[in-house]
Amino acid sequence: MPELTPAALRTAVERLAPARLPALTQHLVEAATNALQARTPAPLQAFVASWAVFVAIERHPERAARLRELERVVDAGVGRAAPFLPA
Repeated sequence: MPELTPAALRTAVERLAPARLPALTQHLVEAATNALQARTPAPLQAFVASWAVFVAIERHPERAARLRELERVVDAGVGRAAPFLPA
């Protein structure tokens, strides 16, 4: 697992999922802007936490693929009532 810094996370994402680099960069810009405007490190901390989880998952390709499949299943069911939930 890389250090929990934007630079180390960027390097890890570049190696594991290069197609996600634009999303990481955009998220970092937004987090830095929000942190400056709000005068709090919270947005940057959330950025690091979010991308650390992403890297932790992507380090195990079979688990990452399973997670994406489960996300597709959930997305397909959105808008349909689950049979076990009361109406």
